[in-house]
Amino acid sequence: MIEAEVASAYPTKTPRAEALPSIRVLLVLPTYFPESYGGGEQQARRFARALVESGVSPTILAPRLSHSTPKRSAIDGVPIHRLRLRAAPYLGGRHMLSFLSWCVQVLIWMLRRRDEFDVVHIIHARLHAVPAALAGALLRKPVLAKLARGGRCFDLDVVREKKIIGRWASALIKRHVTAFMANSRQIANDLKKHGIDADRIHMVPNGIDLPRKPHRDSSADGSRRFICLGRLDPEKCVEHMIDAFAALPADAKAQLTILGDGQCRVALEEQAARLGLSGKVTFAGAVEDVFPFLWEADFYLSTSASEGMSNALLEAMSCGVVPIITDVSGASDVVEHEHSGFLARSQVEYCGLLRRALGLSEAERDEMARRAVQTVTARFSMEIVATRQMRLYATLVGHCHPGREAIGY
Repeated sequence: MIEAEVASAYPTKTPRAEALPSIRVLLVLPTYFPESYGGGEQQARRFARALVESGVSPTILAPRLSHSTPKRSAIDGVPIHRLRLRAAPYLGGRHMLSFLSWCVQVLIWMLRRRDEFDVVHIIHARLHAVPAALAGALLRKPVLAKLARGGRCFDLDVVREKKIIGRWASALIKRHVTAFMANSRQIANDLKKHGIDADRIHMVPNGIDLPRKPHRDSSADGSRRFICLGRLDPEKCVEHMIDAFAALPADAKAQLTILGDGQCRVALEEQAARLGLSGKVTFAGAVEDVFPFLWEADFYLSTSASEGMSNALLEAMSCGVVPIITDVSGASDVVEHEHSGFLARSQVEYCGLLRRALGLSEAERDEMARRAVQTVTARFSMEIVATRQMRLYATLVGHCHPGREAIGY
């Protein structure tokens, strides 16, 4: 059963955070607030806040793409240092000068501030990871890289496909990163395919702050309320979701709310109008707080072609919103098909699962919702994840500095 497999990869019991030594962590990100509000940034923000609350001292190093963004600031008590660039440092190609500028600036910054951090934690192992991994190796400090996605958009594959420098950059990351953090079994398997030894791969899932549960009411007219949240970008394949929604019976009592913004929004709105869904599909745009919308939804929809471990999925399940999602990397680590949600392997299956969701009784949907909440509470709370992460930090520091004890591991 999937529950037993995932439970072994993501154990729920962790030692108390107070038992761990004080560690200073440098978090290196390719983008951050206020210049980007994606799932990766939100996860990093929650995680950094949890580290502060647990006694760890994080510092964030990120690009500064706009003159209006301050060079130095703090969010949630976490200091942020930004390095000026014209484009994001993971793009390469025609933005190669930005990548090279990032490399020089990161190397100088880390070498100058070598006494201010114990561990280098790179968020996503894309092109921007190169100088941080190299500086960590030069300073003999442990370097941890958290992978973003598995499968068709696996980080190291994306890096290797970059022209001219791709193979060199991928090899450098694999050589100089001390440990890799996988938040799904797919990512762990992808790392092994790249020749990464098992003892360098650590399974640590994403974590979320568990919401306080308000009173939940069914819809007044008995309709099923579906919700989608995230960036409206090509890889999310929201057009398939709209097609599936349009394929429902004409008399189906169903409403779809789409939260988020992105380059595909205009095309998706035009698609919904063309299919006669203007009265059933609502585009609410980007919102700061998704939970008021989640508490009013019955089913969470995702047709993404690539994921690591979706934060939006975890947030939806924590509110008892039953997921109907494509079976991409990380999905089966969280959702057990027909138990706590539904997994689709094709567009035809996806359409069928939407119809099946409409046919569930209220009691059947509520039971699946209960299992979804139970799954997230037991394995994916930020408290559990942050404590496991601190254990990993302590172990890495202990290995690189044998005189320093890795307490509690």
